[in-house]
Amino acid sequence: MTKKGMTISLILLIFIFYCAIIMYVFFEVQNIDAVDNWIVSLIFEIIGFLFLGGYIIGHVVRHSIKTGYIVPLVFVTIIYTIILNVVNLVNIFQVNNHVFVLMNLILLFVYLLISMPMYIMGRK
Repeated sequence: MTKKGMTISLILLIFIFYCAIIMYVFFEVQNIDAVDNWIVSLIFEIIGFLFLGGYIIGHVVRHSIKTGYIVPLVFVTIIYTIILNVVNLVNIFQVNNHVFVLMNLILLFVYLLISMPMYIMGRK
């Protein structure tokens, strides 16, 4: 196996393990499927997973972003994902559905406001 193939395999393994941990906490520890907000929480978690996986795996496969920009971009995406997890885990039982969607949309908007200029500037 090549170095690139090994890197992709390791990244996918870590990424799938991370997704499995978050889904286990949601469905087995907190039983979020009994709450009205669980679909919204799951959708925004999947969006966070896609951004994180897309930036990391996309960089390894295509090298379309300069290295000086990928590190802060991945760091901001990890911070966004951590904040998203905290918001979803803490507020899923406490706020109604409309406020919960609004909180997640505002968080996604702020993340995109920070990450999109970094992504555009870092394109090769």
